[in-house]
Amino acid sequence: MLDLFMENKFKFFVSNQFIPIFIVIICCLILTHKTISPLRATVSLGILFYFSYFIHILFHNMPDIYNIHIYFHHNIESNKNIINKYINLFIELITNIMFFVIFYLSQKFLNIDFVPNIIIIYYAIIYISVHIINYSVFHLANSHVIHHQTTGGKKTYNYGPDFADHLFNTNYDNSFENYNHIIPNTIISFFITYYLYKPKI
Repeated sequence: MLDLFMENKFKFFVSNQFIPIFIVIICCLILTHKTISPLRATVSLGILFYFSYFIHILFHNMPDIYNIHIYFHHNIESNKNIINKYINLFIELITNIMFFVIFYLSQKFLNIDFVPNIIIIYYAIIYISVHIINYSVFHLANSHVIHHQTTGGKKTYNYGPDFADHLFNTNYDNSFENYNHIIPNTIISFFITYYLYKPKI
């Protein structure tokens, strides 16, 4: 973790990711400013940020018999067929949605209500749309390509979000993914979430 700062990598984080992440935070604060404190909203985003990283790792380490994430999403041969590719994208969509359903249900089960539903929805739309559209359909980031190439009998890298990979040394190399491609996802997520929760804002 300290490696991130000791090797002067921080400037690369700032140049590649600061503005897109800043937009994510600002949009979240606008969505919640009437009902949730800025501190709670920002911490909630941080919790979801780390949750999305660790739940992805968990899904990678499930027993093979249950591991639909690896079996479908990481099946290179299957994805060469166009029909299978879109079936697998749909299954990956359901898997990604399940990440956040698990988070929501965990809060309910533990009787914790710290991360508001509006922020769960907002972050989930960003995460899922980036994973499915930006990475799997348009391949806008090499980091996700590497993630797939390093799966299957090899050490897996680049689980995402990219900054978490650098913090926990699961990044493939020292480069920081340019996050400018997530800005449209963030803006769209903001408007969808605003529309869904407008009566409560």
